[in-house]
Amino acid sequence: MSLTLETLDHAYAEPDADTVARTLAGLDGKRNLVATLARAEAIYLQASGNASAGLRLVYQDGSIERRYRSVDNELPLARVTEAFQQYLRGEDDWRDGVRWEQDEEKLEVTNWYESWWFYISALVAVIGLFVWWRGW
Repeated sequence: MSLTLETLDHAYAEPDADTVARTLAGLDGKRNLVATLARAEAIYLQASGNASAGLRLVYQDGSIERRYRSVDNELPLARVTEAFQQYLRGEDDWRDGVRWEQDEEKLEVTNWYESWWFYISALVAVIGLFVWWRGW
């Protein structure tokens, strides 16, 4: 299965170990924030953050229900690079030594009266009533 390494600005098909290490070392937490090593769209290992301050790992294994993130969001660059190298080689022990937790996406529910559509509709209704009452 082919691998791709992607950042915001670059994509590498079948990257080598040096490309992976350089890419991770280049994460600065600003423009270069995320590096993703993917086997498929829903199967990947991702690092985000600043290489000098620490990185967070996220991986997804096929579906959003199987998405996990590292508990520690300040993993050292050496540990993240090691995990990426192991993932690149197809080894299964890249998860070892990192505590993982389920990465649950929380969707916020917006009440109808908090929607901007409500306020636009209310404004149009008030304008319509004013025009009807006062005439054009």
